[in-house]
Amino acid sequence: MLNEIIEKNQNKIEKDLQEIEGIQSIDFIDIFPESEEHRKQLDDEVSKIGKLIDSTEKGDFYLLNMPIKTKWGDLQFLKIRFFDESRLSYEAASDFAVENWEKLKQKVDKDERFSYVKRPKWEAIEFKTKDSLVYFLNPLVTSVYGIK
Repeated sequence: MLNEIIEKNQNKIEKDLQEIEGIQSIDFIDIFPESEEHRKQLDDEVSKIGKLIDSTEKGDFYLLNMPIKTKWGDLQFLKIRFFDESRLSYEAASDFAVENWEKLKQKVDKDERFSYVKRPKWEAIEFKTKDSLVYFLNPLVTSVYGIK
């Protein structure tokens, strides 16, 4: 189930991502369950192939024992979000490392698909279309958790 969600998400966002210069690799992915039961199934599945490394107010972070190959490199880290009806139009949100984060940030005021998110410990550029919900975080989530 997990691999199917990741593959479906990667296929949906591929065309939109071709417009973004300097994507280096996938950093991690947020999986949005369709129900509370679905979240429990996903947590159970990922706990067999990875280890829980953090629980947050939005969901559980897992480090995978074996990375999952994607079009943008190896995915070794993911979060299973708590069920949230507002996220039902997307199965996942992928986060990417980008060559020049500041240059990408310049698109925020020039393209309505981009928005800027500021939190106390991080900032992000959100890229949103009907098919894509993608983030470029600063600092990268894997850096925060010390994952290489």
